This record gives sequence, C-alpha cells and structure tokens, in this order.
Amino acid sequence: MVQPGETIEVGHEPLVLDLVNLRNPDTFNPITGLRRYKDDNPAKRVEWVIGVPNDAYLKINDRAFGGKYGRYFLYSEKDGLLEHIIIFIPAPAATPAETATTKPPAETVIPTVTAEATTPLTQTPTPGIQAPLPGLIAAAAIGICGLLMTAGKR
Repeated sequence: MVQPGETIEVGHEPLVLDLVNLRNPDTFNPITGLRRYKDDNPAKRVEWVIGVPNDAYLKINDRAFGGKYGRYFLYSEKDGLLEHIIIFIPAPAATPAETATTKPPAETVIPTVTAEATTPLTQTPTPGIQAPLPGLIAAAAIGICGLLMTAGKR
C-alpha cells in the first residue's frame, strides 16, 4: 500500500501499486487519476495525467510517465483533487552484469583407448576462464567411456 507523500522509483519493469488507503476517508470514492501540475502547483495547468482504472491494482512502468517524473496529485472524478501526493522518480539505470568470457582451453588431449593404457584427459588451467557447460558434459562423457572400457578389459 502506498503511503501519502511516498517516493516511488519507477523503472522499465512494471510496478503494481495499491492506492486504496489514499482515498478520501469521508467518501471512500476511488482514485481515478494521477495528475502532475506545472511547478507542482494545482492552481496552474495540468502537465500530465495517468489514468487509474483500478486504484487497488495500478500497474505502471516508466513509459506511463513520458519522462515527466516528480510530484503527482491524486484525483477522484467524484471528489476532485485529493490532498495526498506521491512522488515518482526514475529508477537508477541498471549496471551491466559482469560477464566472464569463455574461451576454449589452450590444450585439450582427447583420451584414446589402446590395448594397454588410457591417456587421461588433461587441461592446462587458465585463471579466470571457465569452460562452457556443453564442453564439460562432453569431456565428462568421454572420460566415463574411457573408464568403462578400461574396466571392461580387466
């Protein structure tokens, strides 16, 4: 539930707001709009309106504001301008997540089965580089096949 005067960060992901407790306590009529006025002064012209079809479940994101963040006054079609405000600000820009670059290992020896011995799978470890999951699965499958073939010959 949104509280009077609350500051809400709005980003690309939709937010769901419950505005019911901001209704006029005498009439309890629903809130039908959020209005932004020039210079935050309700006596001046309306700059931006966000319609509120359901004040118990208002789903909004940054596109609803058209870049016009700031103080919004609550409005009811039956009661007119209400005394409560909500301050909307843009959410901080998401920083790109760190990604590790995956490169194939510098040297890979594929195990071969001979009549006498099996050459083990070896890799030269390189700090900060991880093998991709499909490569690990293939290497594990080859290793298991080599072990099973060696065990079967004994």
